Amino acid sequence: MMGSNILEERMLEDTLVTFRDADQAGLSPAQGVMLIDGWLQALQGNPKLSQLEGSFNELRAELQASQPNNEHVRQVIERLAGQAQQAAEASGAEGNWTGNLESLAAFLRNLGRKL
Repeated sequence: MMGSNILEERMLEDTLVTFRDADQAGLSPAQGVMLIDGWLQALQGNPKLSQLEGSFNELRAELQASQPNNEHVRQVIERLAGQAQQAAEASGAEGNWTGNLESLAAFLRNLGRKL
């Protein structure tokens, strides 16, 4: 079963709560880096989600730049949305994990459109 890692499930829940509670356009780069750091820790050693890890590292580096490139940030966020959707649709994904990944993908797409 995909999403059986407790850290992954917790990060998914925390991310969804952050997006629901915050004005998405107002999510600061520092808040984004904190979420990404949590995701990178949660994804360690999960080969099924390694594509997300690479995209998170790329986004983290861009957000930490002295002048983040909004277009590049948008592109990486859209890629992450697609990767989250693919993980939700992968064989072995089920239950709340799938629904939460689909919600994450939708939130990321919405955030990408606002940039």
